[in-house]
Amino acid sequence: MNTKLTEFRKSIDSDEGLQSKRKLLVMVCVTFLALNLSGATLEEANTFIFKITFSNYTGLSYLFLAGVIFLTLRYYSYAQDHQTKLYDLWSGRLLADYKVFIYDHEDEEVRGLLGNAINVYGGDEPGVRDAKYHISGSFQRSICYPREGMDDVRGPYYYTEYISLTKFNEKWRPKHYLWLLMLELKYQLEAIFKYRESLDLLAPYLLSISAILSYILRSRILSLLQVGT
Repeated sequence: MNTKLTEFRKSIDSDEGLQSKRKLLVMVCVTFLALNLSGATLEEANTFIFKITFSNYTGLSYLFLAGVIFLTLRYYSYAQDHQTKLYDLWSGRLLADYKVFIYDHEDEEVRGLLGNAINVYGGDEPGVRDAKYHISGSFQRSICYPREGMDDVRGPYYYTEYISLTKFNEKWRPKHYLWLLMLELKYQLEAIFKYRESLDLLAPYLLSISAILSYILRSRILSLLQVGT
């Protein structure tokens, strides 16, 4: 196991804010799922001082729904930094695949599948050897790398150069792009099923979506039954 992955797992496990929000979100989602899918009703809740009896199930459902949405947003605010690191890990594995991207230090050119799209000479653009995979939309992909520019007043400055992978030419064709998407899917699925940190971060979102969908499905079924009667 590489050092980056080990450090990433430790950062997730030691993030108390993330862990507490995840536990609370999972607990609320599981309870809401049980109420919606089993047809059970929550009759009363025990507290240290008194008991609360719930007589309005519709209002209780709205309360749970609002709670799920709120806790999901709170969880996201804690998880987004880890999700960015997770993206860097699996996209780094993608570009580490020699069939996808390899920098030829002798000729100072990019080889592999992406060599058809990256028409940049490494001697002029040394930052291309540290290229990263960038996703900006459903099917918008690009390669980005650090680049240095020169301004007459400010002097040298640095920025990120993007090479779009949806602009095709004689070398980079749609079939190459589709093959890249297939390889991307492979590494994303590998990240989910082979490395536990993906499910650690993504499972609460899946539970949240399932809980909300179960509420919508239950509401729809109840409304159809009322219309039928």
